[in-house]
Amino acid sequence: MKSAPGMTGQPQTMPLYRRVLGPDFDHLPPLVRALHDVREKSTWIGRADVERGTSILCRIIAALAGLPPTGAEQPLAVTFTPENGSEIWHRAFGQAVFRTRQVAGDNGNIQETAGPLRLVLARLTMKPSVTADGLSLDLVGLHVLGIPTPRFAVPVIVTREYDVDGCYRFEVEAQIKGFGRLVRYAGWLVPTQSSTPAT
Repeated sequence: MKSAPGMTGQPQTMPLYRRVLGPDFDHLPPLVRALHDVREKSTWIGRADVERGTSILCRIIAALAGLPPTGAEQPLAVTFTPENGSEIWHRAFGQAVFRTRQVAGDNGNIQETAGPLRLVLARLTMKPSVTADGLSLDLVGLHVLGIPTPRFAVPVIVTREYDVDGCYRFEVEAQIKGFGRLVRYAGWLVPTQSSTPAT
């Protein structure tokens, strides 16, 4: 099932993924839909296995981006905060924090920015698609320090989200062409009691 165009006529108070996916949002599995139905600040907790790349370039990029370190069964807490039509994702892999902001882009895309404080190191353009078993996000564009990256140099980043046995599952894989894996992390999350996912 293909994703719908961005719902530009929808109010900014509507959750980001509902605006971007339109009617397709309601076809997501219940827990995937609940996680993305961000109407107020909420936190989900779980565990994740992380594998960083070993090439020098990948290690430098991972360090600059603040990506989590390699490790199995790391405690993970992700806090989602809606803010003026965007969402702030605060991921805590143990003591390592990785924070990004997501906003609606053009043509049904989602733009995600990463960088320390107010310096935007990278702006990723992701294409979300509702699949038979969940949600897929694929990188279709990248700006680094405001400069567009040539298509041949754009990393391959794929995110898959689904639910299994009443548990939200995710897999994220990022590779740099010619240099191999940048990072891969996969695991599970459940809402905390303070979270109020939609039913």
